[in-house]
Amino acid sequence: MKDTYPSKLEGKNKRDISNNSIKLSSHTLVRSFNKFYYNEIIKLLLNVYEGKISIPRLKVIRMVRLGLSGIDNIRSFEGINGLLNSYSDDTFVEFVCDDVTYLTKFDTDKDSMGVMHYRIFISFPENQTPRESIANELLAYAFQYTSTFKKGCVELYYDGKRESLSSVSVDFIDPADSKVEDVFVENDIKRDIERFIYTFNNFNELDVPLRYLLSGKPGLGKTAIIRSIISECSKTGIVIIPKQMNGADWLTFEFAKLFKPALICIDDVDLIYGKREDGFGKQNLNSFLNMLDGIIQNKFFLIATTNDKQLVDLAASRPGRFDEIIDFGDFDRKFYDDIINQQTDNTVIINLFDEGIYKSMESKKVTGAYIVNLIKQLKIMVKMNPGFSKDDLHNYLNRNFKGFYKSQVKESKNLGFGN
Repeated sequence: MKDTYPSKLEGKNKRDISNNSIKLSSHTLVRSFNKFYYNEIIKLLLNVYEGKISIPRLKVIRMVRLGLSGIDNIRSFEGINGLLNSYSDDTFVEFVCDDVTYLTKFDTDKDSMGVMHYRIFISFPENQTPRESIANELLAYAFQYTSTFKKGCVELYYDGKRESLSSVSVDFIDPADSKVEDVFVENDIKRDIERFIYTFNNFNELDVPLRYLLSGKPGLGKTAIIRSIISECSKTGIVIIPKQMNGADWLTFEFAKLFKPALICIDDVDLIYGKREDGFGKQNLNSFLNMLDGIIQNKFFLIATTNDKQLVDLAASRPGRFDEIIDFGDFDRKFYDDIINQQTDNTVIINLFDEGIYKSMESKKVTGAYIVNLIKQLKIMVKMNPGFSKDDLHNYLNRNFKGFYKSQVKESKNLGFGN
């Protein structure tokens, strides 16, 4: 976003804020931000002002607000909402960075469409030469020292207006508590995932990012593994989940580069980036490849999933771009008892599963997700029919499985215009 230098600022932007008559001058940088950046910069300056953090190059002289009763000193805030409500229009900060004095005004307003705009006016004396990047420098300090988003799990949304980070909305989500050891997958996979989490949680010491591609058909535990990764990693760093990026997926990676450590989670990566020959996804794929191993080393972590690794372009999945590709094979019979007992303590349902049922399930190569859904249906069927038998379960299993994976119609006939 380009800095501008208005020749004159009218109205409240020129109001005196102290006995020294310091005011915004014609030498002013005007920057527009989204709510996220706006709050991050205010939070940084307030923490420096209150002495909670020390940055050698940066000193905050004062923070004041022009109210109806005159000048108020800025005091601590409680949370992001309190911050935004307290420090909007007519809030001024005087700070010094590398011996240049700046006077900053924070301003919010709604346009005719009801869209909120967040602007920061950074003014400086005529006899001093500022850096045009000063706003970005403040933001970089905020990410390093005081960012609200240094830890936790967030979802990103892109409004489609302008391909810049200022158009990306950031929302916290509260991930469910989950542990790797509770997921029904092979021990080798668990060890690989535990190593990933360990590397993330000890990034300050190891300084090595990892990128995994999880491959396997639905229902084999990929989603459960990702939940456990999010649960563990969000305690020490930021976990980023792109939700609606409207074709600007590269902004997800730009956002991740602001934090260390940062983990990006991408579900069904093949649907987003596709293969090189697909055409429609070529531009997104090229951006994705550049982010994975461009000229500048990017130190974000990545977990991506696909139902079939062959759907992911070979150039994206080669060693060096992903550190590991983990194949989730067929759901092992040894997990049947555990997952059934995890889903229900109803002994009537548990006793329905004999060796014959197990062999039928094994021959069908049912997934863990399928078994979870099966138990969900059995709870209802047993409640409706207390006499529900093993034969009933066997018949239902065959019919239900066909519903997901095969045709239930024994003889198909052409309909409509066919002969």
